Amino acid sequence: MSELLMVEQRQGSGDAAFWVREGERLIEGQDSNLRLVELRAGLVRHSGVRPVEADAADEEVQRTLEALHEAEYLRALAELSSEEPVVMPDFAPPGLDPDIPVNKALVAAAREGIRTSITAAERVLEGARFTYAVCRPPGHHAGPAFHAGYCYLNNAAAAVRRLSDGGVKPVGIVDLDLHYPNGTSALVERMGSIAALHSLHAAPVTNLPPGTPLPRIAGERAVAFAESPDEDVYLEEVAHSIHELSEIARALVVSLGYDTVAGDPHGGWSFRPEIFTEVGRLLARSGLPVCVIQEGGYALDELAACSHAFATGLLGGE
Repeated sequence: MSELLMVEQRQGSGDAAFWVREGERLIEGQDSNLRLVELRAGLVRHSGVRPVEADAADEEVQRTLEALHEAEYLRALAELSSEEPVVMPDFAPPGLDPDIPVNKALVAAAREGIRTSITAAERVLEGARFTYAVCRPPGHHAGPAFHAGYCYLNNAAAAVRRLSDGGVKPVGIVDLDLHYPNGTSALVERMGSIAALHSLHAAPVTNLPPGTPLPRIAGERAVAFAESPDEDVYLEEVAHSIHELSEIARALVVSLGYDTVAGDPHGGWSFRPEIFTEVGRLLARSGLPVCVIQEGGYALDELAACSHAFATGLLGGE
């Protein structure tokens, strides 16, 4: 049986999200360490999952962040000294209003998310076929010098950068979160030929200025669904992206969101957790190393079922 290395984030305290603005509504923050607990519980139910600690060196974390994010942005985050939430309008996504606050503890958690993602990539470089970074806060809305949607630093881009620096390139990125990965797209644009991005997401896309055409960049595939899609239709599109990327890539980084399941507080789709069994199977059939990075998913009662279903598909049923 194949093995999945589950990379566990070093958890801090006092680092739960405060709130997020969606349109005119201010919604209580749903991202906290409780998500990590539930995701872990589902994964370790499968005997092929082996927990490992996030142990990437501080120097590697800093080097990777400096390769991804602009110096002024990293400096502004590092200078936060208060536990009180601060809104930073200068670092909202281009053309949009700020939608989240940040504080010192959230920055520390985001850096640990980067450490977890880098560790997952390093295990792939060491020969692992499947790794899973159980990390938070999510990262795919964090761009070169902006943050949004709970995301401050880009975990998926960090894994791509570490893989490419280790000689595994190009890397295919499959984003299966409910929301379009505006931050990842902006970073991939700067990476050039080392990465290609495919995203399946809900429409309308609210984290880009109105009228922004998709795909944004050459080589990107952006599949939008105006309402919760039929599961078979969705899986056909997932299969298409995995096949297309496996033709050009040497590894896959999967930005995996469970906010597509029914009842997610930031969702609107109606998937069952069992859909992730087939997602896992499709990734296993690619024949490539797979590095999973946790993105969204906030229905705490469903996360363990989702992560277990995914592991079952990826590794085989028990």
